[in-house]
Amino acid sequence: MTALRLFLACTTAALYVASTNAQAPKPAEKPAEKKADKKESTSDKREKGTLPQYWKQLGVTDEQVQRVYKMQKVVNDEIDEHESKIKLLKEKLAKDRMAILTKEQKERLEAILKEKAGGEKK
Repeated sequence: MTALRLFLACTTAALYVASTNAQAPKPAEKPAEKKADKKESTSDKREKGTLPQYWKQLGVTDEQVQRVYKMQKVVNDEIDEHESKIKLLKEKLAKDRMAILTKEQKERLEAILKEKAGGEKK
């Protein structure tokens, strides 16, 4: 799952950065505006994360890094939700399968599992 998560995060980040870099450049800011922005940005909560391999060598700006981190957080949270749902579905499946067995079949399955667990310890 971590490989899938990494693939999805990298792909999403690459698409997002590519689409935002294609937009028109921002007009040049005045020096007074830059000072105000620096004060605001230092008070903003900065996201933490990791960039895809070799991205630091691309000279990405701090703004791009933060956008990638935020995007990865959103995607990873969504992946976590799906993984939780998958876990619940697997548990439900196991419970529903057990409900199909008779009492004798359940007892026999339990004995088989105990035997296999004991046999592996040798």
